Amino acid sequence: MANLEKQYRRHSLLQFFLALALLIIINVLANARFGTTTLYGALDLTEDKRFTLTDNTVDQLLQLEEPLLVRVLLDGDLPANYQILRQKIEETLLDFASYSDNVQFEFADPLEGDIEQVRDRQRQLQEDLGILPVTVYAASASQRQTNAVYPYAILYYGNRLRVVPFLEPALPSISEERRINQAEALLEYKLSRAIHGLTNDDKPVVGFTLSNGELPGVKTFDLVSALREDYEVGPVYLDSFATIPTDIELLVVAKPTVPFSDFDAFKIDQYIMNGGKVLWAIDAVAMDYDSLIGRNEFYPQPRSLGLEDLFFKYGFRLEPVLALDLVSTRIPIVTGTNQGKPNISLVPFPYHVMAIPEGEHPIVKNLDPVDLRFPSVISYVNDDPKVAKTLLLKSSPRSRRQRLPSPIDLDAQKYSLDQARFNEDSLALGVLLEGVFESPYANRLSRENEAILRENGMAFRRESVPTRMMVISDGDVLANEVRNGNEPLRLGENRWEKFQYANKSLMLNAIEYLINPDGVIGARGKEVKLRLIDRETARTEATWWRFLNIVAPLLLLAIFGLVFNWLRRRKYAQKASPTNE
Repeated sequence: MANLEKQYRRHSLLQFFLALALLIIINVLANARFGTTTLYGALDLTEDKRFTLTDNTVDQLLQLEEPLLVRVLLDGDLPANYQILRQKIEETLLDFASYSDNVQFEFADPLEGDIEQVRDRQRQLQEDLGILPVTVYAASASQRQTNAVYPYAILYYGNRLRVVPFLEPALPSISEERRINQAEALLEYKLSRAIHGLTNDDKPVVGFTLSNGELPGVKTFDLVSALREDYEVGPVYLDSFATIPTDIELLVVAKPTVPFSDFDAFKIDQYIMNGGKVLWAIDAVAMDYDSLIGRNEFYPQPRSLGLEDLFFKYGFRLEPVLALDLVSTRIPIVTGTNQGKPNISLVPFPYHVMAIPEGEHPIVKNLDPVDLRFPSVISYVNDDPKVAKTLLLKSSPRSRRQRLPSPIDLDAQKYSLDQARFNEDSLALGVLLEGVFESPYANRLSRENEAILRENGMAFRRESVPTRMMVISDGDVLANEVRNGNEPLRLGENRWEKFQYANKSLMLNAIEYLINPDGVIGARGKEVKLRLIDRETARTEATWWRFLNIVAPLLLLAIFGLVFNWLRRRKYAQKASPTNE
């Protein structure tokens, strides 16, 4: 009997150690890889596939040649919503690290230490990296607290670094929960874009035309500065080239005011026919806010640029019609006097449209409104099946057109607008065109233009290779405001409302997509659905949910104990009965 008991114990110990060894082996294999091939996998069962990285991101991670350190400045005693964001960032970085041993990350609290240390650290972050904290207000029954939070990451790769802000600028009416949800949806895109900028040595070339009265450098300073992190950016003087160099991957035509000659229009057309991409930011109506300074009434005029034939053939038309919208930004207007001093009030100005991003396209997904100044209306002129048109920016359902000639009267803005006239919906303000375009010169090619092409070793193309272009009916969409004549503000910053609109994000997204639609921009297509708690339902059903979470587990545990004891007694009673007999 004693030998059988020893043998049983020995057998049980052997089974235990074998099971433990098997678990260790499985754990080692589950975290191992041979080269770039992993021996593990995962199933993403979430509806919005929030835990699945895009193919482009995975390829980036597999191609890392040096250690990539991600220092996240979101740590310490954080408000509840930012604790959630911190957790999501950590989960995303764990996903990144699962594809490459070169990915390393850490969390740091910039507010850790005594007051002097914190002040020095904050000053260094602001002066060296331009990192400013976000103020978060938390109200309780007894007091109102303010917290400084740093929703940023700093990426280090070799001798390069890149700062990643997780939060996008948002309107004051946007709840904190929605901002955090938006940040979660853009986590992969922002990190992937930063990695691409750190590791990419072959920067695409972006050219800004400067031959036809386009925006001066001080007005495009903020956009160009941001682009230089990932692109080679330079001016393109059309009169200096017989043909536009094909190594320019994107041409930006930013608010031209002087008409293009037919030869310059021909250069742009053949650039497009050979696969060039163009971002058009065009004012079809010659109107700026400065035209109203010193006068209360101004008659804007249509602006002809010599590009109308190109636009028509490509499938769109910029109508010389202003788009007005009740959903608009505000401007300062003198509404009276007080003791001889003017009373200045901010009033809605329907000519400054707060354009609404439209649809699920990566360029505008999770994008806040864009500030447009005196935009015109875009219309489609043909239904060419070879060109796909995607509406990206539109007006609200409370908009209308103002045809020319008709005045813009500042005095009229002091009074209530006739809202019944604002009865149009979704006026097109920004459109993406993709496909094969036809040249307007196909049936009217001059001998001079043909000879110039021949001299430069190029043949005339009647039809383009597949390419892309985007048109926005406001030239100021990519213009930053300037203070004191030479101090550029941030792109999208409205100096009257003290708020930064999404103009800069729109421009960066558009340029990124036009150059490489299958690259990093694809990660912007992710959607993380916001599932907010129904507070009223939670309040009325509080008793039921307390019972379910507290009492029900105890009841189940008691039932399990009773059943287990009953089965145990029954089992040993059956074993003992033959002996008793």
